[in-house]
Amino acid sequence: MIKRIYMGALASLFLLVSAQAADFKWMDDTGEVYSLSEAYKGQAVVVHFWASWCPPCVAEMPEMSAWLKEHPNVKVLPVSLDHNLETAKSFLQQNHIALPALLTDNSQSGRMGVRGLPTTILIDQHGEVITGRIGMQDWKERTWTDQLLALFSSEHAQKNSNPTEVTLTKSN
Repeated sequence: MIKRIYMGALASLFLLVSAQAADFKWMDDTGEVYSLSEAYKGQAVVVHFWASWCPPCVAEMPEMSAWLKEHPNVKVLPVSLDHNLETAKSFLQQNHIALPALLTDNSQSGRMGVRGLPTTILIDQHGEVITGRIGMQDWKERTWTDQLLALFSSEHAQKNSNPTEVTLTKSN
């Protein structure tokens, strides 16, 4: 019974997240605010939520950054939940992590279904949430890499007009 209630709540969360993914907003290091529906209209994107005060986020960032250098066609928004942009920017610079400094707040991340950090959400070219994962990702794991690369392949864009997998999983 409890499992069924949990699964129902989880499913309703993703219905809500899918509807609101297009309205997600963040700020870049110049202070300009963007929305997912405008900046990535018709494009797949991975939204990765992190913070400099989050030990698993800190541990994951170098591996994620290295993975992204190997896969430049994958569009990732590494959005920080730090209290200010300077903190996120300073962390990235001090740790030689080649990712843009982007910032959002708890209200925006909550609308995307973020309940823990780090959280990685895959959104298809139609603005639909394909999957979300809470916790550190193993960016060297073949299954995870294949899932990410499939999202950005032209074959996926042609075949998948409706997402088939909508789950939020906790890893590690």
